[in-house]
Amino acid sequence: MAYTQHNKRFNRPPQRNFNKPKRSPLPEGFSLFYIAVACPAHVDEQIAGMKDYMFREFGCRAAGKSPAHITIVPPFRAEDEMEANLRDFVTTFNIGVVPFSVQLKNYGQFADRVLFVDVSLPNDSLMNLEKESMDEFSNAFPGIIFGMKPDFNPHVTIATRDIPEGALGRARSYFETNHPVDMEFEAKQLTLFRLIAGKWEIAS
Repeated sequence: MAYTQHNKRFNRPPQRNFNKPKRSPLPEGFSLFYIAVACPAHVDEQIAGMKDYMFREFGCRAAGKSPAHITIVPPFRAEDEMEANLRDFVTTFNIGVVPFSVQLKNYGQFADRVLFVDVSLPNDSLMNLEKESMDEFSNAFPGIIFGMKPDFNPHVTIATRDIPEGALGRARSYFETNHPVDMEFEAKQLTLFRLIAGKWEIAS
């Protein structure tokens, strides 16, 4: 089913209001970053429709703060002055990235906290990308400590953290019944994101 059909069924509003800036709990001069495979526009648009549905039906806002992506290096705190070094790291790492295909198919969840579109596995290229980038990142920035580093389980998030109790099962059933997903794109590089005024933006 084409996205335009999906989008009509989602009845997507003209604008989303996910991103109300909040006072940052970070010390002065620090920001949050993460590194990811950013999904291309056609995937981001369809995932955005799903996030819109979760916002309208269940009030879920958190996932709408970020474009569709597959997290490779999870969120970490770093001094603002390190941003240039972080960008240089990503640029240098991308020189060695050989493009590969990523297939997004079906839905999944982590307990009752996260609803996502799953990455069809096995995908050895994606798994190797995560391992190599994490190894090189840790060597390049040994002082950075992650608040949480779960095992790599690649996915594209639809809703996270703010799903009301009992809503995740209903939402997943709705998507599986009405909007089966099977998308593919070519992963070509990593992208550095920075949290700015409550919204994740490409660091530039």
